[in-house]
Amino acid sequence: MSQATTLRKAHIFVGEKGATRAVRVSHPGKLSPAEIHRIDEVLVNEVIKGLTGCACLSGTIDVIWEKDFEKVLEVQLGH
Repeated sequence: MSQATTLRKAHIFVGEKGATRAVRVSHPGKLSPAEIHRIDEVLVNEVIKGLTGCACLSGTIDVIWEKDFEKVLEVQLGH
């Protein structure tokens, strides 16, 4: 595996419980079909199943797909 391949990863952020649930997927740009499939497997089998108790996709969960930005700045918010 090349170094570029090993560094590619997506992050899945799960919102707080409430009337509407949101899951944000942050990814490194253009995804291959295999990468999309892997993310979908985690979304359905781990995230959605964990939120709803089943992988049947019942209910409403918004999934927001977001391409990573070229540069990310961290801001310290204090103590």
